[in-house]
Amino acid sequence: MAVMNVNTPLRGLQTDLEARAARRAGLGRVPRALLRQGVAGYAGALAVTWYLADRHFALPIAWKSTVVSIVAAWLLYSFAALPAFDRARSFKPAIRFIEVLGVLSLAFVIGDVQNTDLTRQSAVAILAAPAVLAGSAFVHRQLLRRTPTILVGQVESVRRLEDRWAGRGDVNVVATCSWRSPHELAPAGSVSDDGLAEVVREVLTAVAQRQATSVVIASGRALASPALRHLAWALQRAEVECLVVADMNDHVEYLRPRRVGDQIALSLRAPNDHLMSLAVKSLFDRSSAAVALLVLSPLLLAVAVMIRLGSRGPAIFKQERSGQDGEPFTIWKFRTMVVDAEDRLDALRSHNEGAGPLFKLKNDPRITRLGHVLRKTSIDELPQLVNVVKGDMSLVGPRPALPSETSQYSEWVWRRLHVKPGLTGLWQVSGRSALSWEESIRMDLQYVNNWNLRLDFAILARTVRAVLARDGAH
Repeated sequence: MAVMNVNTPLRGLQTDLEARAARRAGLGRVPRALLRQGVAGYAGALAVTWYLADRHFALPIAWKSTVVSIVAAWLLYSFAALPAFDRARSFKPAIRFIEVLGVLSLAFVIGDVQNTDLTRQSAVAILAAPAVLAGSAFVHRQLLRRTPTILVGQVESVRRLEDRWAGRGDVNVVATCSWRSPHELAPAGSVSDDGLAEVVREVLTAVAQRQATSVVIASGRALASPALRHLAWALQRAEVECLVVADMNDHVEYLRPRRVGDQIALSLRAPNDHLMSLAVKSLFDRSSAAVALLVLSPLLLAVAVMIRLGSRGPAIFKQERSGQDGEPFTIWKFRTMVVDAEDRLDALRSHNEGAGPLFKLKNDPRITRLGHVLRKTSIDELPQLVNVVKGDMSLVGPRPALPSETSQYSEWVWRRLHVKPGLTGLWQVSGRSALSWEESIRMDLQYVNNWNLRLDFAILARTVRAVLARDGAH
């Protein structure tokens, strides 16, 4: 294959895309385009500042002009400094404006500027702008959550990514542009003009027709192939976001770009892998579990009495489980099965409906009548709050596995034991027993590699909804 001259084919394709974009932005679509770029938020920020300065505080003309000019200049700068696909949803203008105002405030303090009513009123009028911008960005993130996205790359990579993103609330795959391995772009350093033109034209045409705001390249050669880099340049001219997926096949790691020398590398270090975050999580877990035990004690006592009256045996079921780093601990649950359930297990293994080392049986004959109710409502899990108080478990974490399961773990799956098991977790709020073994493991690993307190709060909130809906419980 001949070494290509990139300027000739791309110049025509970029001009063609820009012409298509101009036609899309006809009179009937100008309001929609302005809305998607967040113009309403910028205009609203300026309007609120002007209203406060002119009508509400009635500042003198010199003060009012200064306040409005400062805000207008910053808004124009912020609008021009962001690409079209990021203007509506970005919090950067509000955050940076507040940072600048913070520096100015420090200068005022050092300069011993008098704290007059005019100064305070002007500050309020100026601070209203970033507040409105932040509110507008939040609203746009909710309204424009599903980003119209086009996937580009090898057929296998594109299909895998399309399947994983199906049904997501933040990505809407509107088109795919793929090629099979034999026709994949030539090795780095050479590519035919026709091959480049075909791929780039297909992508740019799809962008124009589907009004996509994001193009995701799912190719192992993305950063080394001149063709895909030239595609990124064409998309940049059209102000369409271009992203490269770090294709780790089943990506669950926390990735953060870092510059190493003159190269870009992806850091795989978990974001909260330090003593302070672990201490805060432990304190939150234990204190919350202790309060929950106190509040729920009447319910726990009532359930224990009902279990004892309903069937022979203790109310609490104790079993050895694998904790953090595989350390064994004794888990507490309300007993939902007959006393000799473990002795009957071997006879039921041939009917196992679970995948991997999990034993699952939807209509398990060992479960008592009350046990079915306790499992459906997840009340049988509440005694595990004692394990959380003791420090054996967390409120949120991977499912506490049996030693017989962990003995079959590969090194890859063992990663899920690097944190404490949880009373609830990402897999529990995403289908619970309805998930396959592979899906549950992937979700556990996703949590282990990306956990933070905000994620814990979100999972706890989703747990309430999952329990009320009895999602996947049996």
